[in-house]
Amino acid sequence: QPRQGVVNPEQLYTLEAFKRCIDIKDATLRAARRNGLRVSRVHGRAFVLGSDWIDYVLGQNAAHESQDGSAC
Repeated sequence: QPRQGVVNPEQLYTLEAFKRCIDIKDATLRAARRNGLRVSRVHGRAFVLGSDWIDYVLGQNAAHESQDGSAC
């Protein structure tokens, strides 16, 4: 059983499993998708690759730092 909040970069998650894993709500996931989180669809099901989530989070952090000038 994976620890909640920990994403394995090599794991492919269904959207429902992913939301449970990182403990987010539908609205948060929708916002992430609108802001660039890559979601793959196959046979009517949607999946998130752990490494895509990590890239998304790091990209959001970099964008935030460049906006407020707080990067070291």
